[in-house]
Amino acid sequence: MKRAIVDFCKYEYEDERYTYEAFDTLFPDLSHVGIAYTTTPDGEYEIQFELNLTDYTATQYVNGTAVSHYDYLKENGSVEKALDVMKFEMENGDFATFVAVDEEELKVAMGLDIDDDGNFYDPLSKDLDNDGIPDRYDHDFRDSDYEESTFDIDGLKKHEKPSILEQIKSYQNDEKTLDKQDNKEKEKER
Repeated sequence: MKRAIVDFCKYEYEDERYTYEAFDTLFPDLSHVGIAYTTTPDGEYEIQFELNLTDYTATQYVNGTAVSHYDYLKENGSVEKALDVMKFEMENGDFATFVAVDEEELKVAMGLDIDDDGNFYDPLSKDLDNDGIPDRYDHDFRDSDYEESTFDIDGLKKHEKPSILEQIKSYQNDEKTLDKQDNKEKEKER
């Protein structure tokens, strides 16, 4: 297994430091043997694939979050079979396969989607209706009317809401009118 890892790294990375004798120096922790690392095209997310040679598992991480995990021992029943499958995958796998992120697994693990350029994004951070409000906070992300998206609450729009100042003025005017009527009635009685 160690030879298969060294051969893969030597071939993929064209680095002469990868030798059978240097394995223990290059990979001192057998539970974290880094096989492949890259970033999304925009550089926002790191993708890492590593093997755990003590538990016989493989894990793919995106920004440190496990997106996919495979347990060779559990799936194959014995250490010998698990090592055979791991060795086969190292001998026949390539860098692109190890860093290819499955869209469904990414969605489940992190709630992210993959765009056409291979970048990851939060679908609710988009502004699909171009009203300036991220869809996560948009009242209706299919309608581009900013005012309606922002202020439409139970059918009331911003311009339909009565002004408090207008209500106070109206109340004062009503009071003045009532006072005048009361004064006129009192004068008639005298």
